[in-house]
Amino acid sequence: MLPAKSNNIIGKRKLKVYKNYCFEDVKDFLLDKFLLDGDVDSMNILLNSYNIEDSINTITPSYISLKHLKKDLVSFLKHKEGKELLAYNISSVIHDDINKFELAMYLEGYRAGFNSKVHVDMVESLAFSIYDLNKIYTCKKLFKSSVLPEEVQKIKDRVFLDVEKLPYPKKKIKDIVKKLDFKLLRKKIYMMNSFLDKQLMFSENPEEGFIELGNALTRNELLGLNKKIIKFMLRDGLRVYKNSFWDGVNDRVLKRYK
Repeated sequence: MLPAKSNNIIGKRKLKVYKNYCFEDVKDFLLDKFLLDGDVDSMNILLNSYNIEDSINTITPSYISLKHLKKDLVSFLKHKEGKELLAYNISSVIHDDINKFELAMYLEGYRAGFNSKVHVDMVESLAFSIYDLNKIYTCKKLFKSSVLPEEVQKIKDRVFLDVEKLPYPKKKIKDIVKKLDFKLLRKKIYMMNSFLDKQLMFSENPEEGFIELGNALTRNELLGLNKKIIKFMLRDGLRVYKNSFWDGVNDRVLKRYK
């Protein structure tokens, strides 16, 4: 009887691992469909699966990556005439891709933070050192403001440092950015000149009136632009991941008392 029982246990373990593996594969597939094909239904299915699996229903990304990217582009184009308008036009071409990337990174970080028991316990202990139980029961947001008390900021910095030490976030971000670059972004960037509008600027000479700016990007500038955007996404992706990780931790603390 003992061998049969042992085999049954092993079988159950294998089945459990297999199911988990398949579930993660499905999530990766849905994420790819959303990022690369713009399939909104795939994202809705993914959000629903997170809601069922982790009871996550407060996904609220800030969508400020594009604003940060524009600043980087203006710096990159500092020697071009009309660099602000040129940066605006470039960011408009990849606007949807950057926003989708930010949402994907927010989801990854939020879910990881929501399920990080060590950090949830840490922030819960901090919350009770500041608030009473009634306050926590009625609180809709915990420590999510941009300006935090010193003791809270120290814990947040510690959580951020812990996330930075983890190998998974950087690898996940790198894999997603690499896939986006190879299958989508690189083509758009190398064809950027065909997307750019002609720019007009009023000449200092009244007799000339409006003059057309030569804003076409050279081959080297396009290559540099691609590298600049990829570098930005790797850096900003980690920023989004850390912030959403913190949001997930905070929401999980409150969920314990709802």
